Amino acid sequence: MENVGAKRETLYDRCLCCFVSKLNYKSQSLAAVLQLRYLPPSVLIDIYVLMSQREDLKHMLFEQMADLQIFERLLRFDPARQKLFLCLATLISRGKQLAKELEQTFIQRYAPPSPSPSSRSHMTQTTKTASKLAKLAKAKLTVSTSTPSTSALLSPPHTDDDSVDEEAIIQAADSLALSSNEHEYNFGLDVIDFGLRLGSFLSEAGWLSESIAILQVVASRLRKMEPTKKIQIIYLDCLQRLLHSESCSSNFKSAERTFDIMMELLKEIDQDEIPKPLLANTNTQISEMYFARNEYDDSHMWSVVAMRNLEETTPERIAIDVLRQAAKACVVKRDYQRANILICQAKSRAKKTFGSNHQKYADTLLDYGFFLLNVDSPYQSVNVYKEALDIKRCVFGNRNFHVAMAHEDLSYAYYVHEYSTGNFTCARDHIEKSVDILKHLVPQNHLKLASAKRVKALLLEEIALDKMAEGVDDEGLLKQSEELHKFALQLSLEVFGEENVQTAKLYGNLGRLYQTMNRFEEAERMHQKAIKIKTDLLGPYDYEVGLSIGHLASLYNYQMKKYREAEELYLRSIEISLRLFGRSYSGLEYDYLGLCHVYETLREYEKYLQYAHILENWQILRGQNLTMNKTIYPAINEDCSLEEIKQQFFNMCNHNLTPCN
Repeated sequence: MENVGAKRETLYDRCLCCFVSKLNYKSQSLAAVLQLRYLPPSVLIDIYVLMSQREDLKHMLFEQMADLQIFERLLRFDPARQKLFLCLATLISRGKQLAKELEQTFIQRYAPPSPSPSSRSHMTQTTKTASKLAKLAKAKLTVSTSTPSTSALLSPPHTDDDSVDEEAIIQAADSLALSSNEHEYNFGLDVIDFGLRLGSFLSEAGWLSESIAILQVVASRLRKMEPTKKIQIIYLDCLQRLLHSESCSSNFKSAERTFDIMMELLKEIDQDEIPKPLLANTNTQISEMYFARNEYDDSHMWSVVAMRNLEETTPERIAIDVLRQAAKACVVKRDYQRANILICQAKSRAKKTFGSNHQKYADTLLDYGFFLLNVDSPYQSVNVYKEALDIKRCVFGNRNFHVAMAHEDLSYAYYVHEYSTGNFTCARDHIEKSVDILKHLVPQNHLKLASAKRVKALLLEEIALDKMAEGVDDEGLLKQSEELHKFALQLSLEVFGEENVQTAKLYGNLGRLYQTMNRFEEAERMHQKAIKIKTDLLGPYDYEVGLSIGHLASLYNYQMKKYREAEELYLRSIEISLRLFGRSYSGLEYDYLGLCHVYETLREYEKYLQYAHILENWQILRGQNLTMNKTIYPAINEDCSLEEIKQQFFNMCNHNLTPCN
């Protein structure tokens, strides 16, 4: 029986290949393509995948997939989702902007109509100027008297008679467009469902502005409907999807408006009537919004609320997203033990549910890499980020927003990992790719582009330092780095304001750069600003505070000769590092070396010997950890139920400084 099954599969594949191999732009071949819409979606998507592999069929494939009726059928067939991503990525790589076409067609068809006659006339004209192939398809639907069999559709097109009355078919298509115009603005629940699916698909595929436009149309329609309980719940679902796209694209003004509407809607609905999975997802998207705005207390609070709404019956996709976001919120609150439990469970569930080549698994890997980087495991982080990037590129192609973000994450991980060696070749390669992709996808003043440029600036500064150490004066790299840092800082001030963690980080980056450029007073001011903002927002014992304190200590020690001030700062930085990471933390090396330099310069040899001995012990401990590939937060491989995860999560709150709301 197994052999028979294999032969059937092979025969199926051969039939598809034979059909696609004979496709061309002759009339008879086009007629066969028009009938593809009658096929089951499982067969149709396989044909489209084969068509996507041929450069000469890109126009034909684009016309097919830009048809909303066809795309809707495929989108409702869940097994086709990954193949849809592949076709979309292939078309876009060949200059066919399918995402934008789908958005514009959806808006033209379903956006609220203008009351003016001229606008209606324009909409009708737009509909009538559809492509020739689309018209032929509509005409075929009109003139067909019966649905052809699958075998007939897959038979190779005839080549002996390619004559067809195209003018008659086009006239029939025009007639069909006019007769259906009266239904153009019907917007029932089936259209709402399609809009939600299409908006989420485009968001997941990395085409966020198109996703936002579609979801805004759906939201505006839902807002005007009679507010029954069912409509209110669908409206909430739409808003949380919209908030996700807006937060991911750093569109914070729109996100804030969406959030305000959500809060008003939640006041109107009885919480017990909202499905728990939707409530968990909504709380997670709110947490994600605050996380993107660097407002970590609020992000953590909403992630805890989301965790409370998890149940054993929660769909895996939602459960994984809740665990991922809660893990990230715990990381930035330096609650690494809980973060480790959450992200390991999310990673295991994603791999088991979706497989190791799925974008959802790649998402969990990116978050796991973020965790590893923050718990001082940069080598492991690099490997995890590399795996995530490979998956993203396979699913979405090279010129994609999500791929650009993965390149940036991997670049920064390489930067941290190779900081002591000075070999930034891989880091620079990935950040150049990230910047190049984003330049083609987002406006020049976009926050995501500014973030990538910030990482590039850090790398250019380190490369310039290495060249200066070799006797090569490369002021050009430092000037370029300064311009990139200032660009990022100005944008952060405009979007977030002065009192924000991201703004503080950028002040600190400029401080380090000015230190390199021998502009010491400016460097001191930048570091002091960074320390004050971070301390006010994060408290005196946060990792970010310790980082900025260490940088100012270095400035006082090696450039400004303020040794007592440097000593005090080094001791504060060491205290923070030991609290968070323990005795083998990599950053301790710079503080111990700095203190040794301070005490040697001040001729306090007893203290010098004390910290030289501590540094020697650190080197032994660090070497052992690197050799054994150890981390203070080892991966958790044992799978747990959602109830067990929740129990561990909330029990640990009782023993943690972070309140568990």
